[in-house]
Amino acid sequence: MRQFPRFSVLAALLTAILLSLLTGCGGGASTKTPDVASIVITPTTISLNEGGVGTISAVARNSAGATIAADITFTSNNTSIATISSSGLVCGGVWDSAFVNCNATIGQGGVGQATITAQSGNATATATVYVHLQVDRVEVSTPNGCTTMGNQIQVTAVAFSTSAPGCSPTSPCDITSTVGPIAVNSNNLMVAANSSGIEPTFSADTNSPTYISGGTITGSKDQTCNLSNFTAGVSGGINPTYSSVTNSPTYTSGGTITGSAGQTCNLSDFNGVSGATATVTLTGTNIIAPGTPLIITAEGTGGITPPTTATLGNGTATCSGTATVITALNNSLGSGQSVIGAAATVALTGTNTIASGTHLTVTASGYGAMVPSTAATLSNGTATCSGTASVSTALTSSGVFTAENPGSTTIFGSVSGVNGVSVPYLTCPAAYILVHDASSSNTSFTLSKGGTQPLTADVFDTMGQYIRPSLTWASSSSAAASATTGTAGNNPGVLTALAPGTASITATCSPPDCNPSFPGASPQYAVTAQYSLNVVTATVSGGTTTNVYAASTNSTSLVPISTSTNTAGTAITLPYLPNSILSDPQGANLYLGSSSGLMIVNLTSNTVTTFTSVGKVVAISSNSNYLLLSDSTGNAVYYLSLGSTPTLLYVGGGFTTSSASYTPDSGYLDWVSGTDLAFGLQTGPFSTVTLPFNANALGTSAEGGLIYVTGSSPNEIDVRSTCNSSEVQALPANAPTLIQSIPNGTGAVATDSPGVDVISTPVPVSAGCPITTQSTMNFIDLGAGSYNARQMFFSSDSSHAWIISDIPGLLYLYLPTSNGGVIPYAGGVTAYSGGVTLDGSQIYVGASDGTVHRIQLSSVADVQQIAVNLKDANGNPVVPDLVTVQPH
Repeated sequence: MRQFPRFSVLAALLTAILLSLLTGCGGGASTKTPDVASIVITPTTISLNEGGVGTISAVARNSAGATIAADITFTSNNTSIATISSSGLVCGGVWDSAFVNCNATIGQGGVGQATITAQSGNATATATVYVHLQVDRVEVSTPNGCTTMGNQIQVTAVAFSTSAPGCSPTSPCDITSTVGPIAVNSNNLMVAANSSGIEPTFSADTNSPTYISGGTITGSKDQTCNLSNFTAGVSGGINPTYSSVTNSPTYTSGGTITGSAGQTCNLSDFNGVSGATATVTLTGTNIIAPGTPLIITAEGTGGITPPTTATLGNGTATCSGTATVITALNNSLGSGQSVIGAAATVALTGTNTIASGTHLTVTASGYGAMVPSTAATLSNGTATCSGTASVSTALTSSGVFTAENPGSTTIFGSVSGVNGVSVPYLTCPAAYILVHDASSSNTSFTLSKGGTQPLTADVFDTMGQYIRPSLTWASSSSAAASATTGTAGNNPGVLTALAPGTASITATCSPPDCNPSFPGASPQYAVTAQYSLNVVTATVSGGTTTNVYAASTNSTSLVPISTSTNTAGTAITLPYLPNSILSDPQGANLYLGSSSGLMIVNLTSNTVTTFTSVGKVVAISSNSNYLLLSDSTGNAVYYLSLGSTPTLLYVGGGFTTSSASYTPDSGYLDWVSGTDLAFGLQTGPFSTVTLPFNANALGTSAEGGLIYVTGSSPNEIDVRSTCNSSEVQALPANAPTLIQSIPNGTGAVATDSPGVDVISTPVPVSAGCPITTQSTMNFIDLGAGSYNARQMFFSSDSSHAWIISDIPGLLYLYLPTSNGGVIPYAGGVTAYSGGVTLDGSQIYVGASDGTVHRIQLSSVADVQQIAVNLKDANGNPVVPDLVTVQPH
């Protein structure tokens, strides 16, 4: 006999009594039971050790699906195995009369199943109780290799008893067949989760599942339309990537064609796919050769099987009729996407009418969804129906264990209160990302301010399957153009033009929501971020007006200069002497480091706030959310999260750095310190690898997959793969110091007196990890003699690299022709720091004569020296050695 703790029983009884008062659960009430159409019982299965106790609850609903108060009684069909109290307490054995002691039958005599029936009037619902030997261990086995996202994970779960009579830890008893369903769970629901299908039970409380609107309907009252392809966004369009392996998408035959070689026919109305369009090229006079690739201009949605026909229409040729085609569908499975295998019907409420709110009859719940579906495809039932319907649905409470976003995690089994030991699991990682126009292969755009451009990313996993993971879209210049996730299409992105200038756009599958690894993962499961193979370039036309900010390491004044007037404005008082200055990429805030604390200047209100972390500002992420400080006094680096209030994320002791770089998605941070290359998530902690030299500086390629590192002793430039920091190649150099990646993704430039090293990296770079693409390097003498570089920056259109050094002129490299030179500063001064306006029209530098020099790039000349009147604490003039241009 097992005694269930009295306090727990009393608490459970009190809970059940309160539930009875609210919902009518339990039996024996004297009030008249209202008409009950259905009962919902929870849970529908329960697993108990012999003598174990669980709880079952039930609610009654009327014919409209609303919850009502009603008397509900519980009975067991096998009282020698399980009994139940009137309040829903289930005993894995026999309750005593007070429902306090659960008397178990120990051994095989107590093992079995019982069906619990909840009844109110003529309405019933059942649950199955599995009573079994004590569960002591649960083991799961995962499939070999990986599972492509959206597919069911084939997991085997086994339950053992080691404490029951005849069982031991060295000779466990397999009791899997007696315990009922074993739940499989994941330690990262972004990678693997019990995803669900559509809840088939109508509820007026949730108004689901119901038809809302949409589709074409022809029929009479009480006829039905079928629904399928329930989606939470996009689904089942044509895969636009031509493959000679699958021979898709291609034209096979059919239609009437009049035209010449090189002209095109349009295709539309692909059977089974809504909204898909394409073009196909004539290969001769009135000829389209079988196997000619289709160029998909709109992928469409709604396909369950690949289309085999499409309608030919005029393009530049004269075309008509039905073409036979070979296509493949894109993969629409995974988190937030289609419900796999769901089906339903909906009844017409009048002639050619389905009233909004009409109940769907779910004939197959399906699985695979993490969010409720909002759309479904209408097709013929007893009525004639077509098109896409808007629907309101809810998900089932239990789901199928499904591969979600790419990455690795650990999974475990659970039954009867026992969680098994976690084992490694892998959803096939994203290995290939190529970004382009949503309707063509274009990767370069010119937009007016406010204009938008839809983008897409072709993403394939390590099994060569097209997938739709959670991507991070990013812009190299978020002040010029933003990149955000789109709402329609395959892996959609949206480019929005904000201000004149040029930006490089990337898409990345990176942790924590895409390609993550679990802590301590072995090499087989150590997944890394995957960066796009290329960049999309967005040029926003026009000119702009912005502000330049001048400060000094010996002054507490910050002086703004408007580029419209080119005169100094009212100085902003700083609380500390600054040692560094950087604007965030969005142009919203200015960050100044100091030995007393970080200073943040809001560039809209000109107000100054401070944060306790000290040091020099080394780098800011492209999304303006993260910052790295280096403290030479405390010998530490500080990882900060920005926002309305900065937060210290991590402290790396024993290191300082003067060069750091974030990946384009802002998810990863690299920096150098001596012979160490540090790398890791920007939230810390970091890992290090030893470099073959003393590092001077580094830069991350515009697409994100490569790191360029300069070093001395020996003098060389290392090209390394971002994903694991492994060396791709070593490029011998003279004496490289500073290095920056070219914004358009074509490589990098390193300062190497008396010239520069131009590294050219083919685009697109190779897929996977590590990168295997080989770069070339060309040394270009700038013709100005020896120099010591202080700062290097690029024009946003990637045409020029500019170098501030210790010589009396601004060094430059014109990349299209590889020509270099120098623009002399007026008065023969030298400069310390500066920047270029977003539209590439002017450069401002702080100079040794105490002024800010304005370089007019249209005339390639130093045209103005702007007095900023910076002074130290004693009133002595000081030079503006900290100058930056607000991106705007």
